[in-house]
Amino acid sequence: MKTIKPILAGGLLAVSVFSAAWALGVFQRDDDPAVPAPEPNPIGRMAYLDGGAFRMGNDLSTSPDERPAHEVSLGPFYIDAHEVANRQFARFVEQTGYQTTAQRRGWSYVFDHERGQWIRQSGADWQHPGGPDTSLLGRDEYPVVHVSWYDAAAYADWAGKQLPTEAQWEYAARSGLRDADYPWGREEMPEGRYMANYRQHDRETAADGFEGLAPVRSFPPSRFGLYDLSGNVWEWCRDRHGEDYYGASPRENPPGPSEGQTRVVRGGSFLSPENYRCGHHVSTRGHHRPEETFQHLGFRCVRPAR
Repeated sequence: MKTIKPILAGGLLAVSVFSAAWALGVFQRDDDPAVPAPEPNPIGRMAYLDGGAFRMGNDLSTSPDERPAHEVSLGPFYIDAHEVANRQFARFVEQTGYQTTAQRRGWSYVFDHERGQWIRQSGADWQHPGGPDTSLLGRDEYPVVHVSWYDAAAYADWAGKQLPTEAQWEYAARSGLRDADYPWGREEMPEGRYMANYRQHDRETAADGFEGLAPVRSFPPSRFGLYDLSGNVWEWCRDRHGEDYYGASPRENPPGPSEGQTRVVRGGSFLSPENYRCGHHVSTRGHHRPEETFQHLGFRCVRPAR
């Protein structure tokens, strides 16, 4: 059986096929020739994924846009080990003077727990995640939120990266596990342990250890050395959304449909209730208009392996 391990190489967290060394905690040297060398000066830690064939989608899902399950083949790529954090986005803003969609518009969507619904909150943006009276104090390692698809794409371009295709995202989330619902396996709570940040039924009880967002890397990494691909924040993908796209998807490196008014989001969030459409399943698809911004929506990036 092939297994996966993390490798530190040139500031990137890489992943490649290896033997039983994973169980022994053995790590390869930075100069190991088996690991493709990344381009210099990456922004943040990334994982190297070999790519290959995998089964995408879920024939048993009640959501028609997750069907049919189909074989997809991808080339190798690097992916951020965790969601882009506030400190990383702040560096982008400091160097470019960029203003996000929510900042220019003057409002963003914040979840009102008392009413149980999303509201347009004036003054909410990435620097003020709960509204104008909130700040990022002590939240450098939290995922950036209130970013539109355009904001995420602008950051990715500045960092020399891209947003992941939906297929790249699902390949990474599946962690090389076949027919698993979560990045860690088939059980939502193995041995009664929370493995991700999501809502408990219809209310937030903080049973997973966090009320609201959690800092990146708060839960164990996947077999690929990746964090938070389930729960915490939804993540923008590069693709447009097409409900019937899976039936016509190309087998090799599918780019998503050429037309569509919304963009795909993946992974669920801290507001995704357990046992309700399972937003934090690896196959679950969401979508939003690219200008929309929410308190539970962020992103991570990829880079091609050259």
